[in-house]
Amino acid sequence: MRYLSDTNLRAVLIVLIARAGGRIDITNAELYDAMLTGDEPADGFMVEETGTGVRLSIHPGHA
Repeated sequence: MRYLSDTNLRAVLIVLIARAGGRIDITNAELYDAMLTGDEPADGFMVEETGTGVRLSIHPGHA
């Protein structure tokens, strides 16, 4: 699995926000930095299927 559909991405966000206590504040600067990819792949993250779901990881330089 290379990409998440919009539906899967929304579901992942719900899970991550719930794990973080129900709220995540992101500054405009953080959003802008995340949009700048430099030489990295355009999406900035990798999606891998596991036996029980998916694993998301950030490309180096986006952490």
